[in-house]
Amino acid sequence: MQLGIVAGSGELPILISKQNKDAFVLCIDNHALTNSFKNKSKSVSLLDPDLWIEILNKEAVTHLIMAGKIHRPKTLKKDLSKNAQLLLNEIVSVGDNEAINIIENFFLKHNFSILPVSSFLKKCFLPKGFLIETDISIKFKKYIIKSTEFGVKLLNGLSSFDVGQSIALSSEYVHAIEGPEGTDAMIERAGKLSLEHSRIDNFGPVLIKIPKLKQNKNIDLPVIGINTIKKCLHFNFSSIVVSSQGTIILDYDSFIKFTKKNKFLIFSI
Repeated sequence: MQLGIVAGSGELPILISKQNKDAFVLCIDNHALTNSFKNKSKSVSLLDPDLWIEILNKEAVTHLIMAGKIHRPKTLKKDLSKNAQLLLNEIVSVGDNEAINIIENFFLKHNFSILPVSSFLKKCFLPKGFLIETDISIKFKKYIIKSTEFGVKLLNGLSSFDVGQSIALSSEYVHAIEGPEGTDAMIERAGKLSLEHSRIDNFGPVLIKIPKLKQNKNIDLPVIGINTIKKCLHFNFSSIVVSSQGTIILDYDSFIKFTKKNKFLIFSI
């Protein structure tokens, strides 16, 4: 088996490459840089899927991991190949999960096996329960649980529309639902909006980041890391809720250490 990593933006593909030093990395232009990887790598345009296949076959890649955020092209060039036109026209106007399924099927048709991202990370999921449980008051715990029950129900209801993996809320008051802008931008937007919604209990917003129902778990699992915690702290969030089987924790040990040091609450469901 020869492993290949199709690398988008963010820390996840870099982390996977460090733990799989023999893997070949296909860097998507304007998303991942070859000098970010010590592995053998090559850069390719998002608009040239024929070249993706050519390079991967040349490197004898048989199995693929797709990791990192990839933004859809804003405009399509007129001189695209037939394969590129067909693929890109399909993905530009569907939800994220459906777009992922289309791309996965493209690789499957070219005889590549797609492997779950989580299977190539040594540790990536939090066990169920509260992190730093000794510091949680009964009132705060009830607030987190109430926010979680409402937020998960809302996100699950939106899953059929292929919208959003994240939501920011206080109990049953929704500050923001994640759109194409991504989680960081949503946290910033929700943090500013939450200041306009005063609460008697004074708890900051809760960020919930979990997979959609029927989400493609080979490729597009939600991810949080230390930078997510920093963003939440900056905008006065009280906590983050994650899935114990579906939210990837970047740089697991460092994440736990940072979370405990800052006494930030994580609830894994």
